[in-house]
Amino acid sequence: MTIAEIRQIEEKRNDSHNTVHLIREGDWYRAHDWSAWLLSIFQTTAALEKPLKMMAKQLKDGYIDAFCGFPCSSMNKYLPGDGSIEFIPVNDNQIDVILKKIEIEETTIEQMRLKVDEWKLSLPMQESKRQRRDEHELQEQAPRIMRFTDIMANILSLPLEDMSPRDSYEYLRELRKQVASMF
Repeated sequence: MTIAEIRQIEEKRNDSHNTVHLIREGDWYRAHDWSAWLLSIFQTTAALEKPLKMMAKQLKDGYIDAFCGFPCSSMNKYLPGDGSIEFIPVNDNQIDVILKKIEIEETTIEQMRLKVDEWKLSLPMQESKRQRRDEHELQEQAPRIMRFTDIMANILSLPLEDMSPRDSYEYLRELRKQVASMF
């Protein structure tokens, strides 16, 4: 399922304030936007021990997609079958989960959307592959910071007797830069 299709599912909410749309992506179930927000406030014992990691990602069109997920094999851990939830299979890639015992203020759909949008802005943003690649390239371009022991080993292995005064001076300048980069 594409993000556009998931956005349509999440935006079609009318009176289903407490329904989580779980989308199957391989061996994982993911919840996006309003559904992820519902899972963030739905507390189970297992979720308190290891809460779901909520993330956000800004898409090319500026839309912020908030999401969380868990392995299909861990569904009972995060959504226990204790009567507080009801599972409704929609198709092979989607299960709707109705949270019966969740307390949500009775407000209009627009107010709820604003609340979800505020929550999405508070989440840590996931970096795109391009951002990670650019950061990696910057790290490779940065000079390697040496440890103090590396510098000392370099000094001790230097054959001063065989160096000219000019070479010694150049070496000293380079050594000075290395030491300065450490601080």
